[in-house]
Amino acid sequence: MIAKIEPFEVMEILARAKELERAGEDVIHLEIGEPDFDIPTKAKLESIKAIKEGFTHYTESKGIPELREAIAEYLSSNLDLHLSPDKVLITGGVSLGLLYSLSTILNKGDNVIVPDPSYPCYPNIIRFVGGRVKTVELEEDFSLNIEKLKENIDGKTRAIILNTPSNPTGTYLSSRELKGITEIAEDNDVYVISDEIYSGLVYDRKRSPSILEQDYEKVIMLDGFSKLYAMTGMRIGYAVSTAEIIEDMDKIQQNLYICPSSISQRAALASLECEKDVEYMKRKFNERRKLVYRKLKRISGVKVIEPKGAYYIFPDIRKICTDSNKFAEKLLEKEKVAVTPGKAFGKNGEGHIRISYSTSIEKLEEGLNRIENFISQLSSQTVL
Repeated sequence: MIAKIEPFEVMEILARAKELERAGEDVIHLEIGEPDFDIPTKAKLESIKAIKEGFTHYTESKGIPELREAIAEYLSSNLDLHLSPDKVLITGGVSLGLLYSLSTILNKGDNVIVPDPSYPCYPNIIRFVGGRVKTVELEEDFSLNIEKLKENIDGKTRAIILNTPSNPTGTYLSSRELKGITEIAEDNDVYVISDEIYSGLVYDRKRSPSILEQDYEKVIMLDGFSKLYAMTGMRIGYAVSTAEIIEDMDKIQQNLYICPSSISQRAALASLECEKDVEYMKRKFNERRKLVYRKLKRISGVKVIEPKGAYYIFPDIRKICTDSNKFAEKLLEKEKVAVTPGKAFGKNGEGHIRISYSTSIEKLEEGLNRIENFISQLSSQTVL
């Protein structure tokens, strides 16, 4: 089984960049998707309080009732629906939520449809639980073609995985697109698993549309606190589905993970009251997004689509280089800028690079200047 699991390339690039830093090089990190903000003060203080109070033992496997209730209330309010706490499972991050979801619904040999490009860990988790990966190539504007999706569904298809807003493209699915996807899913009796970890990080509305707003029972929505609240190291997320699916996922959690971190759960509960911190981070991310988009647009040979969510941009560099691995390798070697090659996100990501703007304006400006310098020094006839 392990032979089918590929390394997470972003972490390997980070390791190479860290080696250069240890050798004294000034590396600009645009490869890693981690907010550079601290966690909200209220969440930090609640973590400390939990430790001081001795709240460091096992909790209910589904998560503490207060947090499940707060999440149900938060989603009900923001999505205009009625959600009860028995439909919420607290997990040790979204990746564990996806592992539980697939373990619950898949039989060995079932197909799972994944957009291409998309988050690199999806195929590995699918293979880990015995499923088969089928990809649907996104369009040039990174939209999901509903007809292509329909064509890829067969008798062995068990689920469709969505990531909205998307890592790596920064785009998100509209309510109309989600409706079309769930209609196809219902027609074919397949599940839809929607990874919405970046749902709160959109820049033209409060949050992106959710699969939970669609009138279809076979959906599992995954979200968490890593991105919106800068709590990546706290490893805390949640899954929302029918009470029956949540019960089945909880059985897996009981045996595999026992329960999420008690301290992280208290921090997550406090973070839901930190709206001002979130708005501040979003304003800063939006400033960075605009800067990166503007500077990339002016680089000859680079084609870029404006991202609307998350903190990634996925420029097309095919006029400069058709091998994104080689481009990223040479960029790190010559200019000391770390980016992620598009190929890491799927075959259809080749000819692109992913840039994360989850770092300071100053570092972004310097990194983009170095990228522009790197490209300008390439002969117009040169293909790396």
